[in-house]
Formats: sequence, C-alpha cells, structure tokens
Amino acid sequence: MEDRFNRIRHMQHDLACELQSFMAELFTSAADPATIIGFAQRLGMDMSGAGGSRPINQPALDPYRILGCDRTASKEFARRRYLDLLRKLHPDTAGISGTEYLTQIVTEAFRRICQERGW
Repeated sequence: MEDRFNRIRHMQHDLACELQSFMAELFTSAADPATIIGFAQRLGMDMSGAGGSRPINQPALDPYRILGCDRTASKEFARRRYLDLLRKLHPDTAGISGTEYLTQIVTEAFRRICQERGW
C-alpha cells in the first residue's frame, strides 16, 4: 500500500513539474512582441502604422471580430460570447495577471455593439 502511495506522490510531483514548465513557457511567449502583435491583428487591429497611429479611413477595432460573432448575431449570442471571453480574460477569474487591457477591449466591443443596436 505504501509503495502505491509513493508512486502516486511521484506521479503528482512529475505532473506538477511539467505543469510549472508549461506555464513558464506560456508566459514567456505571452510577452513576446510577435505574439502580442499577432493577437492584436486577430482582434482586427492594424499594427502596421508607424508610432501607433492609424490612417484616418481605417476603423480602430471591429467589435464583432473581437467577440468572434458576425453582424447578424442575436443579442443572446453576443452576450454569451462576451461573458465567455470575460471569464477567460478577467484577472479575477482567469487567474492570470496582465489581462486587464484585453478585458477592457472586450468590454468596449460589447458596449459598442449594444450602442449600435440600441440594446
């Protein structure tokens, strides 16, 4: 019985080390500028402008693209996507610090959709 207990403890220790290594790698790549630029581009932001300025005729963000829904999405679907993203990104629920800016982007996108549609 004690041998089985020791094997389980050893497996738990190995799993904890593997998880710690994975999390360290994840956070290291999360601070990589290429990763941040790629994420911003997937949100619909154009990162090619010099000095962070954008051309006058280019919209800042596409709120539908940020939430991952199309322009014909129902109110319930948009709200569900918003809440799912908040759960994943909010620092209090995600357990990851440094996501405050992303939470603000998602909140602003949902606010713009609500304002545009008069919800």
